[in-house]
Amino acid sequence: MPRRRHLLASLFGLALLSLGGCAALVGPPTVTLSETEIGRLMERNFPLDRSLLDIFDVTVNAPRVRLLPERKRLAAVVDVRARNRLLGLSWQGQIDFDAALRWDASDQTVRLDQVRVQDLAFADPGAFNRNTVERLGAALAERVLEGSAIYRLPAERAAQLRAKGYVPGSVDVSSRGLEITFVPLPATAAPPR
Repeated sequence: MPRRRHLLASLFGLALLSLGGCAALVGPPTVTLSETEIGRLMERNFPLDRSLLDIFDVTVNAPRVRLLPERKRLAAVVDVRARNRLLGLSWQGQIDFDAALRWDASDQTVRLDQVRVQDLAFADPGAFNRNTVERLGAALAERVLEGSAIYRLPAERAAQLRAKGYVPGSVDVSSRGLEITFVPLPATAAPPR
């Protein structure tokens, strides 16, 4: 009988260890947004209208998104219109850009970061040199898009996670989509019990 108890105790101990191991495998909470979901969320924040240098009015339409997990970046193609207030000239074109992503804790958003225009083509640059217009347009586009919010964590979800002792820790782009991983609150900022 003692051998049987020892065997049962060992099996119970192994079961507890394996459950603990499963919890470690699950890891911290993560919110994953697919490429399609990211596209839909970004549509809510577009068209984006900005004024630059009190000279240019720029409108950027909703992007067509794709993931670049190998580079940990998000890419998109957008239609853009720019108007020079001083000269009364307008241009229309298309921008292909990519960006890293960053978490902004102040408003619980994921924002575009380190935006790089890969290609910009204006339909008709008019009397101006196409290369000059496109270089200027790329610089303006990067400034317009930099810091744009693409996702806001719902306040209710943020409160639930905070109550469980978690806050957003990192934002990543994987083959599954945009992943926001939550980490335990620092000991000094633990929620009241």
